[in-house]
Amino acid sequence: MCSLFAKTQTSSLASSTYFRDVSLKPVWLSNQPFMPQVELKSIETIKQQNGEKKNKGLKNIKKHFFDQYLFEVHQNAVNLYFTPVVNFNFGQNWVENSAPRLFQNTRGIYVKGTLLKNFSFSTAFVENQARFSAYENEFIANHGEFYPNASTVQQNGVVPGGGRTKPFKEGAYDYAFAIGSFCYKPIKNLEIKAGNAQTFIGSGYRSLILSDNSFQAPNVNLKYAFLKKWSYQANRSRLLNLIRKTAYTTVEGYYQPKATSRHLLSYQVNSKIQFGFSENSIWFMGDSVTTTPNGLYYAPIPFLGLTQTENHTVFGFDANEVIGKKIRLYQQFVLSGFDLKKLGLQLGVRFYDLLPGSMLQFEYNKVSSKLYAANEPNMSYTHYNLPLAHPKGQGFDELIIRANVSINRIYGESKTVCYWLKDYNDRALLPADNIKDVFEDRIIHQQFELGYRINPLINFCLFGRAVLRISDIDPTQVLIHIGLSTNLFNSYNDY
Repeated sequence: MCSLFAKTQTSSLASSTYFRDVSLKPVWLSNQPFMPQVELKSIETIKQQNGEKKNKGLKNIKKHFFDQYLFEVHQNAVNLYFTPVVNFNFGQNWVENSAPRLFQNTRGIYVKGTLLKNFSFSTAFVENQARFSAYENEFIANHGEFYPNASTVQQNGVVPGGGRTKPFKEGAYDYAFAIGSFCYKPIKNLEIKAGNAQTFIGSGYRSLILSDNSFQAPNVNLKYAFLKKWSYQANRSRLLNLIRKTAYTTVEGYYQPKATSRHLLSYQVNSKIQFGFSENSIWFMGDSVTTTPNGLYYAPIPFLGLTQTENHTVFGFDANEVIGKKIRLYQQFVLSGFDLKKLGLQLGVRFYDLLPGSMLQFEYNKVSSKLYAANEPNMSYTHYNLPLAHPKGQGFDELIIRANVSINRIYGESKTVCYWLKDYNDRALLPADNIKDVFEDRIIHQQFELGYRINPLINFCLFGRAVLRISDIDPTQVLIHIGLSTNLFNSYNDY
């Protein structure tokens, strides 16, 4: 159904960190949630391009491969763009030479387009087989699905951003997803979006409000701009806990559903300063038997979620400021209900073009040990058993240092992530039995990547990557990967 529905959908789904880094350059105003728009071509441009068809040949094929989408269609007010999605990479844990080879085998298709002047859509279908490192396997397995009457036993697993898995070969996974959305602007001030695309709120590498860490979820979003500097968004979405219901008539029990309402009020002070306030509520839809959420859920009015005792609400404040032409500051503050002991804080800064074609980012995140957890585990701030915000969940301090530089199409990236875990429970947000002793840990995740960006438009890259992961509890891992990938979507491995 997702695949069919996606054929009637939105602007670009591409949410990779690469696109977000570019979109947040100070010369542009941050417009989160991030959704880069399809470029509209004028009739004159289309005629000019049609007139150049006679000169097509190897030169034009090279242009499509290196600078454009592989296939493009432009007819009057219709613009369509098609490109394959691939990720072929191989790796090895150098610390354990006897361990099975690591690999990723991804094939898919990505399509986007515009119809007339006020409708755009985007869709992708991706099939994957992969074998991950030991620490990634542990994370994926710990977020797998639960079955009735076996709340402490999990099967399969869930890949961040990739969805539920099934076994494949020795210690590997098979998983797929279809994603799409559409955007319609009936009038200048009103924007209607629907689909199952993930949303990222904020200007950082992480988001403490909503990120693309978890799986896709069907949603509808209305955005209305008013008084020149204000905008208001109302979003409704249906989420799932991967715990099978005990009462069912099908071959397998359906998963426990829950609903979310999100209200976001934004104020653009000027071209360099922007603030946003959000209310994010999880609404009860039953456990063993599915029920509809309370009727107040459908009203596009904030704070109604607080009227239901079963609900779990997270409030968020987001801001970013541009200083000069090279610096962007950003902040997030998150509060669970009105409990001042359940807080989250993000402070960050981005420096652009200190060297030509470079970006340097420092980010600090602090999340209390009970920020996203609800009194009832199945009402926690999660979807598909994954946190809706930070991949690590809650109960940590984190420092991130990222640097990248591009010289023509050659690029280099460095990412350092340091965690300090305190009173940490890696099962705290799961929708079933999460009883486990809390622990402390220090983790350093250092990653280097060097590559050639074959096509910057779709982030198609040939790359080599090295990862060093050090933990006080887990064995040290040194991972080496080489590959060829269309990096349109994020899949986090730095948890």
